[in-house]
Amino acid sequence: MHFISIQIQPEFSTDFDRHEFLARVRAVGRSPEIDEFVEKGQRYLQFTFFTERPILLWQDLQAALYSSSDYGHIIGPISIAICESDEEGKPKQDFLVLHHFDTNEKCDQLV
Repeated sequence: MHFISIQIQPEFSTDFDRHEFLARVRAVGRSPEIDEFVEKGQRYLQFTFFTERPILLWQDLQAALYSSSDYGHIIGPISIAICESDEEGKPKQDFLVLHHFDTNEKCDQLV
């Protein structure tokens, strides 16, 4: 099993319009687990999508969120997207950074 998590940065998590986000991902047939947590005094908001087909999931999320001409400029600068594998019997692999709000950060590709 793989999962892709989109984390909204703390300074934006309080005012983030999760209804708009959820409407966009549900429009492409996706439904995330939603986690809110405080770490080192900062509040984070995270949306996690589970899948056996991470490449297809990432393509759907990119189309619905990051590549969208009317939403990409909203979500892009405030989020990080990562992919991890949680396959039983295999060692936990490093995560891949698929999107980073800091455009100077190197992002990985799913292949």
